[in-house]
Amino acid sequence: MKCPSCRNQMTERSFERLYGRSLTLDLCHPCQGIWFDRQELLQLAPSATIALVAAIHDTAPGARQPLAARLKCPRCGRGLSEATDLQRNTRFTFFNCPSDHGRFLTFYQFLRAKNFVRSLDAREVAELRTRLRQVNCSNCGAPVDVERGAACSFCRTPLAILDPHQVRRALEQLAADATPRPPDATLPVTLMLERLRAERAFAEAAGDSPLEALLSRDANDLVGAGLRAVAELLRWQPDVA
Repeated sequence: MKCPSCRNQMTERSFERLYGRSLTLDLCHPCQGIWFDRQELLQLAPSATIALVAAIHDTAPGARQPLAARLKCPRCGRGLSEATDLQRNTRFTFFNCPSDHGRFLTFYQFLRAKNFVRSLDAREVAELRTRLRQVNCSNCGAPVDVERGAACSFCRTPLAILDPHQVRRALEQLAADATPRPPDATLPVTLMLERLRAERAFAEAAGDSPLEALLSRDANDLVGAGLRAVAELLRWQPDVA
């Protein structure tokens, strides 16, 4: 399948679908985007969500390729339009095919949809301004002048963070979603939750400032820094990553 943005061949990856089936997703590494056919985003099993987070970390390059001004559906070639959706209480954006062939999400949009990231609050924005003048947008990669605002001027994405407390909440929800299904479906999520409780997602999480912990890892990409810390836990579980 061709990427909706750069038109190059995407990479196919297989993941677990709900109720023991499987599905194949297409990822574009340079554009940091994922194509979901129709309802595939809602059909990922909890363990598949964790596996896809690991895949995002493994494939994300140091510098992303900017998205094209016009994205095209890889199925029908029609232009994709920006849309919003709501999963639980989390609103996220994506690019939708007008013929309902599917949707294209950046890696950040997927993490947002699954509630792995949150926007910085006013206190954290103020703290960030004392440390840095510029960071990279977690969605499109464009530079964000922290002194002028708390959102990307190109794609309007607010400054966001992936911290251990947010990860724990997201995993607890995944575990709850998996509960009615066979016990094996909850195993990867349960293992990761136990790892979080026993050893913490980050050594610095015992403090009061997850932002400070992430700034010590990467001052330019707050979500990417958190993602690397989570990936360290995923590598601890060979059956998941």
